[in-house]
Amino acid sequence: MTRTIDIPTFQAAVVRNCSPTLAGIKPASLFTYPGTYAHGDGSTATETIAERRARLLNVIAQCNRELDPLGIHLSVLVWRPAERSCTCTDQKPHHLFRGPRAKTALASEGYDTRDLSACLVHLASRITLASNNVAECACSQTRCALPQQASCSKDCTCEFPHEIGYFLGYPYDDVHEFIVQRGENYKVFGAWKVYTNVEQALATFDAYRACTQYFTFVYQQGCSLAQLAQTTR
Repeated sequence: MTRTIDIPTFQAAVVRNCSPTLAGIKPASLFTYPGTYAHGDGSTATETIAERRARLLNVIAQCNRELDPLGIHLSVLVWRPAERSCTCTDQKPHHLFRGPRAKTALASEGYDTRDLSACLVHLASRITLASNNVAECACSQTRCALPQQASCSKDCTCEFPHEIGYFLGYPYDDVHEFIVQRGENYKVFGAWKVYTNVEQALATFDAYRACTQYFTFVYQQGCSLAQLAQTTR
């Protein structure tokens, strides 16, 4: 599946996937935008891939002209064959990494939590290293510079970086338990897998859904992304 590369289609995807972040109740969101934007899908039209990337980045830049003054920024995190990953963040590291435990956990994986941009580059590198479909770091338009391993084991560094949950605002205990238990034995599954405080998680899931439904309705009435974000600031 591919999506049209234009402002209305992309903005609709942002509203569909990032409304809680636009509203300021979630520090970051992550979504994919289907299309052919990376090598490794059998295509030999390198220029076409480059042109598609350029068009997408131009669309994102136009959106950011509206959102950057409000402290919200859209960026491509990773290019993958047949899709790309995009992040929507509030640009404030202290909002993303709440609490010393999350900062300590991220620091142990090589993140500099004082620098959000550097953290996103490192996260992209770790996603790229873990990818099985020739992902490319969007920050440099090249493959990950982290050292590749000749062989894998259950503890290898090419495991997907599940610490991404800290970026997305998930509770520390749930992210930690997800990593420890390898995604098993959770109590509830919604925006994330819940291992603790089920009641609070369910309330958060409801808030995310209500926000997305409301923003989708208002956007369809003609509001811009900036107007949506301004309603909650």
